[in-house]
Amino acid sequence: MIFEFKDATATNGSETLFSGVSFVARPGDAVAVTGDVVARKTLLFAMLGLRPLKSGWVSIDGEPVTAVTGNYFRQFIAYQPDTLDFEGLTVQEVAKSQFAIKANADYAYSVKAVAAELSALGVDADCMQKGFDEMDEAVAHRASLVLVGMFERQLLLLDNPTSHQDEAGCQLVAGYIKQKRSEGVALIVATADENLLAVCNKRVNL
Repeated sequence: MIFEFKDATATNGSETLFSGVSFVARPGDAVAVTGDVVARKTLLFAMLGLRPLKSGWVSIDGEPVTAVTGNYFRQFIAYQPDTLDFEGLTVQEVAKSQFAIKANADYAYSVKAVAAELSALGVDADCMQKGFDEMDEAVAHRASLVLVGMFERQLLLLDNPTSHQDEAGCQLVAGYIKQKRSEGVALIVATADENLLAVCNKRVNL
């Protein structure tokens, strides 16, 4: 799938968040979106069909992404927000809920498979039984990234994925992005982290 912004402009009241933005994300591309934090988030929401543009368009394989079509297109997209909302839930409970989603019906839940994915991002298997609010914040965010990205979506949208990480954590997330690129996944990454900019092959400054 090809994901494209063309001459896209977004506003918040009288304020222009970004203007005339154009780029294409193809399989294996990682597009780093830098600049104002609110503008970056708005761009990600536009890709999901959750935020209308003032002008221009966003499309997937040439088809416009709108509030109407967004519900269909979101089955091909995974989104990692910059804040977590899993209070009171364990990693295993969230993992099971992800496997229960209709869009993931082709995937069978496996504790070992999830644990292996967690390990790749430096998250111990015993964290499966821990609540997200019981874990170190950096570890919790990496665990969430695993659960978002473990299904074969065509596009990953990552909002500031290293904001809670130390240098070692940033390197793990950078390695994860490289891995996804090698698998032919397209990524749009809202970030100012030099570790992530180094593994993205395209950059858009808002």
